[in-house]
Amino acid sequence: MIVEDNVEEIGHATIELVKSYGFGPNEGAVYIYKVTPQPIPGVMYLEEFYVASFSDDNTEIAWGLGSSPEEALKEATEKWKKEVGEEEENPFKKILEEGE
Repeated sequence: MIVEDNVEEIGHATIELVKSYGFGPNEGAVYIYKVTPQPIPGVMYLEEFYVASFSDDNTEIAWGLGSSPEEALKEATEKWKKEVGEEEENPFKKILEEGE
């Protein structure tokens, strides 16, 4: 394993909000962001990806990522199910069931 102590260039990315789903006052919202890394020739060629997050109006946490908004929502649905459980309504699952 090769570990480099010096990072020659810091990567940059553009983050764009592409979709939002509000659930009403005090019920939070789901946001889908498109992340487009700026390539660094010879160092980084990371493809664009999407992040699904949930905001409860106090904090916003990323729950899933994928190569499409639907993949990000599916990953977020599974993570929510594991970490929060089935007792709480899963906002990501609700969006997928409604046809996003």
